[in-house]
Amino acid sequence: MALLAGKRCLVSGASGDIGRAVVEEFLREGALVAAGARRISRLEDLFRRVGREYAGALLTGYLDVSDEKSVSDFVAAALLRLGGVDVVVNVAGYVIEEELWSKRLVDHTVDDLMKVMMVDLVGSFFMTKHTVPTMIRQGGGVVVNVASTPALTGYDKGLAYTLAKAAVIALTKHTAREYGGLGIRSYTLALGSIETEATVSSTSREEYVKLAEESPLRRWGKPEEVASAAALLCSDKASFINGQTVVVDGGAVML
Repeated sequence: MALLAGKRCLVSGASGDIGRAVVEEFLREGALVAAGARRISRLEDLFRRVGREYAGALLTGYLDVSDEKSVSDFVAAALLRLGGVDVVVNVAGYVIEEELWSKRLVDHTVDDLMKVMMVDLVGSFFMTKHTVPTMIRQGGGVVVNVASTPALTGYDKGLAYTLAKAAVIALTKHTAREYGGLGIRSYTLALGSIETEATVSSTSREEYVKLAEESPLRRWGKPEEVASAAALLCSDKASFINGQTVVVDGGAVML
C-alpha cells in the first residue's frame, strides 16, 4: 500500500522546487493534496503537468503564508474540498536575497529580520494555527516544518534566515509537546545543500563545488530526496517519532 494512501495534505510553497517535489511525491504515495503558493502561474504549470494523472487528487490555490487571512481562506477552501486535513508541510520560505544573505550582523535592521520571520516562522505558525483545531477533532495529524542546518550549527552569513529557521525548530518542539497527547506529531526537516533553481542561481561555481564536498556523500541533495523524507515522516511508519529535527544534508551535520 502507498505510504500516504488517502491522507489529506496541505503544502505551502508549492511553486518552488522543493514544494513541487513534495506535492508530486505525496501524490505518488496516494495522498490528496492542496498545494498553495503566491506564484499562480507555476501552480498552473504544476497542475497541467500532473493534474490529469492524479485527477481529483490535486487542488491548487493562492497562498501568502505571511497574511493570516490568506492562510485561513486557503485552509478553509482545502478543508471544504478534502473534508479534513491529516498533514501540513510548511515549505514556504523567504527568497534568498544576496545583499541580505551577505549583510553583517551589525548592519542588520529589525525590518531585515522581520521580513524573513514573517514568511519562515510566522507563516509556519499561521498554517499550524489554522489546521491544528481540525486535527484535534479528527484525533491526530502531522505538521512538518522546514529549516536549514545553519539553525543547528550557526553560520557566518544569512543571519536573518538562521534566526528564523532556529525559531521554526522551536515551533516544531512546542507543537509536539502541546499536542502530542492529542495525536498530533510535528517534525522539522533541516536542509543542507539542496539543488534548486534558487540555490544554484545564487551560488558561484566555486561555492557549488565547495558545498558539494561538505558531506560524506560529496554531492548536493535533490528536492525529491527532501520530499521522500517528508513522506516517510508523514506516514504511519513514523508513528512513534515526534518533535524531532531530521537533518537532510548527506551527513555534513551529524547529531
